[in-house]
Amino acid sequence: MSKDAHPSKQKFNWQPNGKLILLVLCLFPLLMFLGFWQLERAVEKQGIVDEFTVNQQAAPAGIEALAGDDNLQYRTALLVGVLDADRRVILDNRVKLGRPGYEILEVLSIEGFEPKILVNRGWVPAALDRDVLPDVPSVLGQVELRGAMYRTLGGYRLDDGIGVITQWPARVGWISSDRAAVLFAEEFYPYQLRLEAASPGALTTGWVTVAVQPAKHTGYAVQWFAMAAVLLLMTVIANSNLTDWLKSKREN
Repeated sequence: MSKDAHPSKQKFNWQPNGKLILLVLCLFPLLMFLGFWQLERAVEKQGIVDEFTVNQQAAPAGIEALAGDDNLQYRTALLVGVLDADRRVILDNRVKLGRPGYEILEVLSIEGFEPKILVNRGWVPAALDRDVLPDVPSVLGQVELRGAMYRTLGGYRLDDGIGVITQWPARVGWISSDRAAVLFAEEFYPYQLRLEAASPGALTTGWVTVAVQPAKHTGYAVQWFAMAAVLLLMTVIANSNLTDWLKSKREN
């Protein structure tokens, strides 16, 4: 038998399937987009982690630091003032350790400092009856509070339909310093204070800096890129005689 008896196995042939190629042209860009999107998320989360690390290592900020233009995100602060327990905000839908609850926020007034500061005292569990609001002990008189400054990073916010609050305590779906200015009809400092566990008035504290670590986003990106590579390989195999051609090359 001559060497040319099976030319299809000795020569690589491309025999495209139009419908299959069209499907791949739709899926491949999507997989690549998802991979690069995860890489962008990794860079974004790494920036947050780096900012947290740097500002947590800085000296605690006092009232004088609040008047400057420094980046105070995640920076420890020591502030002396009076908490207003009569106007308390109950932040709804805060889950901790798998249990539903609330975060309790109050207004801090500091002598000689005009803007109010929103103070997050921490988390409390919710009662089975949603009509029963948590009973939280008040912090009386002037106190020194220790915590981390925090500026809301955005994200999806469900409109709870609440404007200026007239009845206290008030349960809301989301809060930021800008929204506090609307709810309380007063001027608020751009950062809120999240109390540390050892601070007066602290409840159950501890906030996650990033929900997903940068390395995990990078891992997701690798998975999407790997799927794109496998898709291309399977496309070539399905639209050609690649398998037979490689087998023939090995035999020769």
